[in-house]
Amino acid sequence: MWTTMRKLVVTGLVALTIAGTTIATASQAEAHNNFGRGLAAGIAGAVIGGALIAGATAPPAYAAPMYAGPAYEPGYLPPPPYYPHCHVVWRQNAWGDMYRTRVCD
Repeated sequence: MWTTMRKLVVTGLVALTIAGTTIATASQAEAHNNFGRGLAAGIAGAVIGGALIAGATAPPAYAAPMYAGPAYEPGYLPPPPYYPHCHVVWRQNAWGDMYRTRVCD
């Protein structure tokens, strides 16, 4: 799902970039002071783009239901899997060379 959303966002940004460049190109070189309009357009584009991306990546409005187990035990959850406790220790072989090994309880 996330890959599809990313592809959609990237495709939309590419389309907006291409459309923006075709609209923004001037037919003649004109020396007008349009800094304010350009700044306003940039800020508006950033706000709209940020709102679209934030809305696309928002978490769901409700939590997913948990596994309820059998009908006669409504609060039952399966026990967590057992993982042995492991740690790394230094050992010495018959010739006195040190090496690291993993020891599990």
